[in-house]
Amino acid sequence: MKESMSSFDISAVVREMQPLVGGRVEKVYHPSLDQLVLSVKVPGEKKVFIHFRVGRWLFVSESGLESPGPPSDFAMMLRKRIVGGKIATVKQQGFDRIVAIEIDKDVHYDLVLELFGDGNVILVEHGTIVQPLTSHTWKHRDVRARKPFLFPPPVPDPMLMSNEDLLSLVWASDTDIVRTLATKLNMGGRYAEEVCARTGLDKKKKARELDTEDAENVLDAIRGLRDEIERSGKGYVYHKFAVPEDVTPVKMVTYRDLEIEEHESYSEAVESYIPRLPPPVEKKPKESVLEVERLKRKLSQQEAAVIKLQEEVGRTQELGDFLFASYLDVAKVVAEAKEVQLEGKDLKEIPGFISFSSKDSLLKLNLKGKEVVLDIRGTVESNAQRYYEEAKRARRKLDGVLIALMEAKKALDGHAREHSAIPEQAARRRIPTKKFWFERFRWFISSEGAIVLGGKDARSNDLLVKKHLEAGDRYAHADVHGAPSVVVKMREGVTEKTLHEACEYAVATSKAWTSKIGSAAGYWVLPEQVSKTPQSGEYLAKGAFVIRGKRNYSGKLEIQLGVGEIEHEGHRKIMCAPVSAVKKHSRRYVVIRPGDTDKNDFAKRLADAFEVPIEEIQSILPPGDVTVAEQAGLSIS
Repeated sequence: MKESMSSFDISAVVREMQPLVGGRVEKVYHPSLDQLVLSVKVPGEKKVFIHFRVGRWLFVSESGLESPGPPSDFAMMLRKRIVGGKIATVKQQGFDRIVAIEIDKDVHYDLVLELFGDGNVILVEHGTIVQPLTSHTWKHRDVRARKPFLFPPPVPDPMLMSNEDLLSLVWASDTDIVRTLATKLNMGGRYAEEVCARTGLDKKKKARELDTEDAENVLDAIRGLRDEIERSGKGYVYHKFAVPEDVTPVKMVTYRDLEIEEHESYSEAVESYIPRLPPPVEKKPKESVLEVERLKRKLSQQEAAVIKLQEEVGRTQELGDFLFASYLDVAKVVAEAKEVQLEGKDLKEIPGFISFSSKDSLLKLNLKGKEVVLDIRGTVESNAQRYYEEAKRARRKLDGVLIALMEAKKALDGHAREHSAIPEQAARRRIPTKKFWFERFRWFISSEGAIVLGGKDARSNDLLVKKHLEAGDRYAHADVHGAPSVVVKMREGVTEKTLHEACEYAVATSKAWTSKIGSAAGYWVLPEQVSKTPQSGEYLAKGAFVIRGKRNYSGKLEIQLGVGEIEHEGHRKIMCAPVSAVKKHSRRYVVIRPGDTDKNDFAKRLADAFEVPIEEIQSILPPGDVTVAEQAGLSIS
């Protein structure tokens, strides 16, 4: 029973696809990993669909898909690039099981369909791979995005061979003639037997025993088959006791004793044949230990890079803030350094001196216990800005590494699903919850139902206060350096309890968490007490505000938070909030405090427990490692 197409079959389909040249790609569907469908509108004709079963079957049909479902990422990538493009050519690569569809849009694309091995779909732009359906690396080619595209080493094309070429090939074989033709000429066993039958050769005859006449007869038979395929325009399905046995574009001598069913085209015959095949026997997946190890190494490297960049962002941002906070001291050091240099004296005389680079005028020194580098040609502002620019560059790099990290995790998860016995349905359980407008900030719903928002960084602190702190709201903060701005969106029925929770949240999401101190103070004020205007001679760093007037302190607050499953506006959400708010809204929750459990490892376990993507948990957790103090309805070790 045939389970895939041979080179001869592919040549028949390619001939039937020639009327599509000049048509435009209207849609791309990718209903499953091993199926791709292209909708093509041919001028003056009906819509035609190209059906590709990856690695096995290719045919054209007037029937598409009744319910293709939501598009995959791969389908979206193809739609973006080739939909609306004009098909320029459709050709078979030599005598290989590869079809290349040239598509002209704003640029020239080649959509390469591979029907050998596990098969593949590769989009190529001007000789470079845009994206393959599956990535592979072989000795002679690297099929990965942004790599140069190379076809596999060519197989011998019998249409171009001389008698001497064929004899040279078969005399080097140590097996019989039918196996040699099937493998060395890429014909497949069925057509190799057909050639033997048409030439009268004993298929079990040793290949090295062929003479010049035999070689000539074999080549004539092969070319004759090819000519029949070009002229046929038909398709034939063969049955053995009502079981489909084969589908071919020509009548086969070797099948003269089988029932034969004729179709108007080879594509029509293939489309009729495929549904009648029995379901494939499920093969046990092969373990790919080396690939798993490679992905794990890559993941580990990227996680280390994320930690390093996060530290770099925090360090440089903190140093920029420190320079402004120590404005007079820094200005004094810079002025003193300039004066010492002008007098030709040694900069080592400056208190806290560590080193000096005369090439770029950078002075490294210890100032109030912090190691800073100052450009003595500049000002306090320019030196602080230099640190802020470094933080900005590190953030950009961090964004790129986080994207790469997410892709590596997806690849590892995908590989794990592919090579494990876990049902696909179970692998899809992590469904993102609905996104709300307030999730651009830190957030929680208070025990009294008020929305409370918190800044994530200096930029979001600024945005939060400028855009969302309105008359009647309340502003909360922690008496800790590096604490976020917190805004309580007041509503009817909100009391001191919510304001207390906002202070708890400000303390728990500050640097007090990573410092692992037991408690800290928080306070709240009215919106009119919050100002971006400093006192004369002072400077405010980005994300910082001046509080004027009485502060309403909540006293020492224990540093802890809860993470639980809540319902908001009819939608399920996972919320990280003060413990009283979580217990009010959730039956399944954990209470966490600063600890020694890695935050990312804990996030993974929470994501498993709540069945949501890990990124959703990571975005709401406090800024440091944790320990579980209490849990209800969950089992988080």
